[in-house]
Amino acid sequence: KKKEDDEFDAHGIPLKSEYDSIQSPLPIAVVYSVFVLVFMALGQTVAWVIYSLNWKQYDTKISWLASHDLGWIYLGLVIIHRSLNLGISSNLATARKAAKVNVPDQQVYKVYTKPTEPKLGYVLMEQDGDLGRFNRAQRALQNYLEVAPFLLANFLAAGFVFPFPAFCLGILYSIARIVYAVGYTHSPGGRMSGNMFGQLLLAVLEALTLLAGLKAVL
Repeated sequence: KKKEDDEFDAHGIPLKSEYDSIQSPLPIAVVYSVFVLVFMALGQTVAWVIYSLNWKQYDTKISWLASHDLGWIYLGLVIIHRSLNLGISSNLATARKAAKVNVPDQQVYKVYTKPTEPKLGYVLMEQDGDLGRFNRAQRALQNYLEVAPFLLANFLAAGFVFPFPAFCLGILYSIARIVYAVGYTHSPGGRMSGNMFGQLLLAVLEALTLLAGLKAVL
């Protein structure tokens, strides 16, 4: 029997989840929360450095936000997205780990058979050759579209107060997302470098939004 065949059960589901590589006894929701807090802390550190470089100019815009009571919108943009994303992503990761359905697969389809007939394997995404690369390239596009509304909202919100830093972060994020897409197309693990860099840049952009919101309401 081929080695690759030993990695799946009789219905085509992997015997191990990618989450098994996370050497932690903590629930996935806790691991995700720690990950988010670390990136938010890094983002805040960079955001305050940016603010300190030209705080007088930035305070002028923040004062305008405060005069129109818009700081709550800035805070809401960050808090609502982060809470929703953390809760839904943790729920998905927990279910994905239990089902042992790894990326790029997003659904598992059942082949219908009559009750008297033997059950067939599940239908999953092709991962080999040109078809596999196409599937992963398509997933990279979908991953971008999933985060694009939050990216653009923070780009506009942070950009109002911090225009040039937001511009630079947006350009760097675009590069990171392309690296992510090309790496993902090559292999599932190839997405990680672009993903980590992109997450950090997005965390800084989000931190600028949060900083402006906090200063506008305090």
